Amino acid sequence: MDRVIVGLCAIWMRPYRLFRSAIVLKPSTVLSFHRALVKRKYRLLFTPKTRGKPGPKGPSAELISLIVEMKHRNPNIGYQRIADQITLIFDAEIDKDLVRRVLAKNYKPEPGSNSPSWLTFLGHSKDSLWSVDLFR
Repeated sequence: MDRVIVGLCAIWMRPYRLFRSAIVLKPSTVLSFHRALVKRKYRLLFTPKTRGKPGPKGPSAELISLIVEMKHRNPNIGYQRIADQITLIFDAEIDKDLVRRVLAKNYKPEPGSNSPSWLTFLGHSKDSLWSVDLFR
């Protein structure tokens, strides 16, 4: 059987390559090659064509743009306040964690638009804070 398969394959090969490709085939080699082709065929036939992640697809583009616009207009507003405002105005229940994830992915604050953060403020004033706490 393996010689028949090799003979059929030799028909499609160019004559000058046929002499170069003198291969000794065992039946186990041909059968394992056949099994691999069958596995690949059925895997490609019966797997879904779209490889998406399971689960919900996330918020709509309009909701994302609304959240980002609210944050741009008022940078000091927090996640909970944005979620509460959207729930109040549009009567759509939104979790504050959804707002946090959307802002973490889509919101970039404008440079120089706000004052230093608390961490920066505490870093600059840590020596005076220690002296106040120790000598009070």
